[in-house]
Amino acid sequence: TALKREPAPEEALGHLAWEAPSPAPAAKTADARRMEARLKGYEGESCSECGNFTMVRNGTCLKCDTCGSTSGCS
Repeated sequence: TALKREPAPEEALGHLAWEAPSPAPAAKTADARRMEARLKGYEGESCSECGNFTMVRNGTCLKCDTCGSTSGCS
């Protein structure tokens, strides 16, 4: 019996329409991240409990979005 020749991978997939992969999205610049944080209401202060910089204005005080602690006001 004769052995059938296996096609090369390029030949076997030649009928498919290939296109170049799209480039990866560019990383956000520091200015873009800073603007996004300001739009979320973050003030730039670190939380005394958890240390995250997710303090938002809560009346005259600041409240942490991460752990919920306040800056000492009641």
